Amino acid sequence: MPRPTLELADIFRNSNFTQKHLLPRQQRRTINAITACRTAVLGHHIDECGQCGEVRISYNSCRNRHCPKCQSLARAQ
Repeated sequence: MPRPTLELADIFRNSNFTQKHLLPRQQRRTINAITACRTAVLGHHIDECGQCGEVRISYNSCRNRHCPKCQSLARAQ
C-alpha cells in the first residue's frame, strides 16, 4: 500500500491545531502522540540485515489506539 502524501500528523503540525483550539487534556495528549509517532521524538532502534549488513533506522511508534499509523498495522494483521 503506498504511503499517503498527507497524513493526519502533518495536518496537526502545520495548522497548530492545539494552539488554536481549547481541547481537553486527553485530546491534546492524543494529538501530541499522533504528531510524534514514528519520529525521532519517540526514539529509534537499528535494524541490521544478517546477510548483507544493511543498517536501517526505524523510529518508534506511539501505540496510541487513535493513531491511524499504529491502528492500520493492527487492522492489517
